[in-house]
Amino acid sequence: MSRAFLPFPPTPDRDSQPWWDALAAGELRLQRCSACGALRWPARAICNRCRSFEAAWEKQDGAGTVASWVRTHQAFSPALREAVPYVVVQVRLDAQEDLLLIGGWLVEREPVSGEAVALEIVEGADGYALPCWRPVESVA
Repeated sequence: MSRAFLPFPPTPDRDSQPWWDALAAGELRLQRCSACGALRWPARAICNRCRSFEAAWEKQDGAGTVASWVRTHQAFSPALREAVPYVVVQVRLDAQEDLLLIGGWLVEREPVSGEAVALEIVEGADGYALPCWRPVESVA
């Protein structure tokens, strides 16, 4: 796992704690509805498709394509002054077309909408980790 700048830890809740635990262990896990089979993100107690309360956490590879991205130049917290500018990408996961995750960008050049990306989980503060992506051609 690479190390990334994460100046403060997240605040997990009952639904998101398994997500953060999996990332800290170097895995991407998402909820899958036990009734309709849909992946759901963000984690929640009820499926937004079929309203089932039953779900299980499944390991995912994080492969996808860049749906959107932004380069942030403003430090919205004093703790982020050292990090700007940085790029945040929105990735459409191959596992389910309507599932979009947000994370860091790990290469110097700007992302290209539609390009294939691979997941890399990076260490952050206090034992937490974040999902980040890099272009597939740079994964070797």
